[in-house]
Amino acid sequence: MSINSSVTAFAPASVGNVGVGFDVLGHALDGIGDTVTLRRDDRPGIRLQGVFGRIRELPADPASNTALRPLVALCQDFSITEGVAVTIEKGIPLGSGMGGSAASAVAAIVAANALWQLGLDPERQLIYAAMGETVASGAGHLDNLAPSLFGGLVLCEAGDPPAITRLPVPADVCCVLVHPELRVDTRDARAMLASSVPLSTHVQHAQHLAGFVAGCLRSDMDQIGRCLRDVVIEPQRRALIPGFAAVQAAATNAGALGASISGSGPSMFAWCRQELAAEVAEAMVDAFAENDVATEHWVSAINAPGARLLTSAAGAVSV
Repeated sequence: MSINSSVTAFAPASVGNVGVGFDVLGHALDGIGDTVTLRRDDRPGIRLQGVFGRIRELPADPASNTALRPLVALCQDFSITEGVAVTIEKGIPLGSGMGGSAASAVAAIVAANALWQLGLDPERQLIYAAMGETVASGAGHLDNLAPSLFGGLVLCEAGDPPAITRLPVPADVCCVLVHPELRVDTRDARAMLASSVPLSTHVQHAQHLAGFVAGCLRSDMDQIGRCLRDVVIEPQRRALIPGFAAVQAAATNAGALGASISGSGPSMFAWCRQELAAEVAEAMVDAFAENDVATEHWVSAINAPGARLLTSAAGAVSV
């Protein structure tokens, strides 16, 4: 059994909530994510060695760092005493609504599982990654963690351990994700939410969620489009995003099945047929620009892959 001196893992960004599924649905994104490298260190403890990419500074205290906190828990649970130097490459902007805190936590756990040859199954890796997510949002919400780890569109159920179901999606549907150059912290976005909703709104929301899942199972585009409607969270958070109504309308007018807030925002996503992706993206970007908001955007398969190992000490690529 070989022992690596370092391991690198990548975890993708994600769309949390998927509009209609607050804290329940999420899907992975292609082309953007966070990378974490763990290197054995003569100095004891978990040490942040460097931060690169879009962000150049993160808390060095494991209690305040989404990647470091679950590593400390692993060391405690498995009596690991050796030191580890951690390098984080942030591909996901902070406060973007793209699951950056979740991706860092997931990448750290995937790397640690390989470095220390722990043999953790994905469900246990998810539990440890959730310890990191609590740093950002105060609780281990799974709607970003699970798709970042497992890939694709997932349905997250409460439980101990939590139950994760990967849902099918029509092959020719993709996601357009537009990120405005704004920041919304998850804790703040959650704090603004009402603690209760009217019964009629709850019923309508339940109908939309059930219909959306059924539409995915049936590959029914019309049903997905009818049900990709958030009547609970979106109305409370839309004011956080300048030009929200114009961007949403632009997406649907360009042919999107639906568009809403990605996670806690300010990023917005739209589901559409692949042949319409360029038009939908252009319409959303232009609508933001009309509100003097600069953006960047990605087009991603919804069945995007989840976290994976990139390199070991020997430089081998793993999948």
